[in-house]
Amino acid sequence: MLVSSKSRVPGLLAAALFLLATGCDDVLVPQDNAVRREIYEDAAEGWTKWVLSIPHSTSSPISDPDGSRCGTDQSGLVWNLAGTFGGDVERTCTIPHGKYVFFPLVNRWRVRRNVDVNDPAERDALTAVAEPYFAANRAATCELTLRLDGEDLVGDELEDLDEELYVDVLDPFVADIDDDNWASQFGAPGGPTLTVADGHFALLRPLSPGEHTLEFGGALCDEGEVFFETSATYTLTVED
Repeated sequence: MLVSSKSRVPGLLAAALFLLATGCDDVLVPQDNAVRREIYEDAAEGWTKWVLSIPHSTSSPISDPDGSRCGTDQSGLVWNLAGTFGGDVERTCTIPHGKYVFFPLVNRWRVRRNVDVNDPAERDALTAVAEPYFAANRAATCELTLRLDGEDLVGDELEDLDEELYVDVLDPFVADIDDDNWASQFGAPGGPTLTVADGHFALLRPLSPGEHTLEFGGALCDEGEVFFETSATYTLTVED
């Protein structure tokens, strides 16, 4: 794995232990200090690596029609959930007790293929392309939804949601992309690939055992007209 030039929290386990030590009862982990912003960046990188490593045409959690793929390649203290490639979906998912839950309301990634992943010039080139692209899409975000059991977790003001949930990882990392990937139809190969990511993400503390309804999504607009929209509703069963 390529070591980032930016100082990162050493693993999600240490990050989660820090969160547990705060004694806060709020289910949403806020990005209200530098440590938690690093946690979100680390989790967004991990989420992107997770979803890109899974065969796209047969197993992608993003194109999962009903939640049957929600357990694919899950490990560690954080349980990843996916949105959609556009449109809405309803899924059911069973989660082990004690797992943090991490997911994007709306997100993106950019890659630079067939290059030396340790070449600083290639890394800089990817960042230079991605930075304005991410900024333009963030500015175009016109709707965000984050609701648990019928309650908005950050209110319903777009400005507040944007400030609390936006993440960008512009320091390139290496994702091991499956040969069966979203760009295979254009002849794009898999393998270790320089990657950056951004979007509006949420990290939830472990949910209480039982059934919960989680709703999340977002939309992008151009001059008031929606050109992309995604929405996912999960019925989550948290095991005892």
